[in-house]
Amino acid sequence: MSKSFSNEILECRKSIHATLKAAVLKTGLLSGVLITLCLFLPAEYAPARVQSNDSQAQAGAPAQEVATPLPDIVLQGKLQCSLRRQVVMPFRGVITSLNLQPGQTVKKGQVMARYKLWPDVAQQLQRQLAAPQIQDMELALANLDKTLVPLKAKLAETRSLVKDNMAPPQSLVQIEKEIQLQNQGRKAAEERLRSERQSVVEFKAYVKDLLGGSLNPLKGSEDASITAPIAGQVLSIQSDLREGLELGAGAPTFIIGVMDPIVIHAQIHESEIVNVHLGEKAKVTMESVPNQTFEATVSRFSLTPLAPGVGDPSYYDIEFTIPNPDYVLKEGFKGEIVFQPTRPPANAPSRGAS
Repeated sequence: MSKSFSNEILECRKSIHATLKAAVLKTGLLSGVLITLCLFLPAEYAPARVQSNDSQAQAGAPAQEVATPLPDIVLQGKLQCSLRRQVVMPFRGVITSLNLQPGQTVKKGQVMARYKLWPDVAQQLQRQLAAPQIQDMELALANLDKTLVPLKAKLAETRSLVKDNMAPPQSLVQIEKEIQLQNQGRKAAEERLRSERQSVVEFKAYVKDLLGGSLNPLKGSEDASITAPIAGQVLSIQSDLREGLELGAGAPTFIIGVMDPIVIHAQIHESEIVNVHLGEKAKVTMESVPNQTFEATVSRFSLTPLAPGVGDPSYYDIEFTIPNPDYVLKEGFKGEIVFQPTRPPANAPSRGAS
């Protein structure tokens, strides 16, 4: 029985020795495979790169996040002037001269047309500028001053009588109260007169500006002028505007627009507006201007959908600004807008609409 037990121990030792030998052999083979893989890995997975990143993380340096490019957005839009003004006839009159053509550049205040002021309009303006109400207010103020003179004299006399015990003190109080009321009325009348004078001055300047910078047309000594309210280009002239045409006040005459820069408006889907930011660049091509590409910038977009209904997807108005120094681009041109929005890093400050 002792001999059998010894044989079992011997067999066990041999089994353990063989198992250890096999494990060592497998470990060696695995190490060789790992070494071979490391030798053939791309550079970005090399141990040196891992060690560099680990060192950067240990040094506390923040990881640099970059904006993520998104798929291109393609939109269709039409050009519009960045600013436009309609010029109307200030007063009733007859056109006497007209020397502008569509497309012509004008400066602010430049004479665009001249007209003869209608006689009854000139008379009415003269009466308004004469401001007869001011003379009435001045006369009322002078009467208040006349009323105060005897009251002040009576006050001085009563004070003397009260001092000599020849009049009761109550009579002095009554006169002082009456003078106080007169002074309050005079102050209010004086304020109304000052305000009315200021209004007349402003109205005079307003009429002078509408007549083209001079009040002489009211006297009939010269024609009135229609001037440009802004600098820009003449977009259109009223079709029947001719010399000799009689026009009433408020009748349209010209449209002036600013074409440099020019803007293009489009509609953008709700799923795309979330990735748009002010200042992003875009490329614009025009059907009417082939073989040319224009650079545009996102200058404005709405945060309110064009149609607020819940049944259909929402679209938003978006505006791009395009430099147009040679005026090649015209209002109404149809264009295609292509730009690639970017999703900013998570720690980047947000940018809103204008």
